[in-house]
Amino acid sequence: MNKTIAASAAALCLFASAGCHSSAAEDTAGEAGAGSAAVNRRAVHATLRWERLYDGKHMARWNYAVLEEGCKASGRLVRGLAPGEVQKLDTGAVELWRDDRGAYGRQRTWRHVLEERADGGCVIRLEEQLQEESQSFREIDGTPMEISPVDPSDVALGAKLLGFTRIGESQVKGQPCTRWRSENHEACVWSGGLDIGMSDGPVDSPCAGELGPMAYLGGLPLESRHGSQGPGCNLELETMTVGKGLLPEVGRAMAELDAPAAGD
Repeated sequence: MNKTIAASAAALCLFASAGCHSSAAEDTAGEAGAGSAAVNRRAVHATLRWERLYDGKHMARWNYAVLEEGCKASGRLVRGLAPGEVQKLDTGAVELWRDDRGAYGRQRTWRHVLEERADGGCVIRLEEQLQEESQSFREIDGTPMEISPVDPSDVALGAKLLGFTRIGESQVKGQPCTRWRSENHEACVWSGGLDIGMSDGPVDSPCAGELGPMAYLGGLPLESRHGSQGPGCNLELETMTVGKGLLPEVGRAMAELDAPAAGD
């Protein structure tokens, strides 16, 4: 299982986030003394699912089918994937948390693995891969980083460079979003976080580039549909809540970021 923990204090566009969680009841015990200030902090929690496509096809599933057929034809197939396992190929599940302190995200993807056997038999299993990333919104001395609101002119320029046209305002599962369309892609990007630096500009096929979960904090597509040409992805929002307070998941991630490295 591939696990990475990354801390980044990079571009402000990554400081925003998607989905929100409920309130101060989720403050961690260690920060209970923060008082009413903690109650006013915005918190975000979102879960997303995507499927990767190339020319409208699931290439990983096609590759698996070729492998399985070859094993069957040679009489070497010992065990293949169950139908439900095959359906996980070319898909990903993302979960994001953000509060005033920082953000934590994890993404699960799946691939097929051919095990080597001494007798030459084909044993194909499903392997889950986990990516975890964390990002602090605090300076080294603990003071909050300044996060500027989104500049509409930057959004317009980025959309033009990517070849997108703004269609208008919309909603996905009760969350506001700005809808964009290009020649081969349509997306609705969350517009509820402009004041905290979360862009509602178009995101071109976020899952196709093997990006980690923090990439979704630059601009969170609540819905994405790719056409029949080239690489891309279909993405949908599963759940999203926006609230106030501190999220335990972010607290644990921030504590890990602050922990001394092994051997220090």
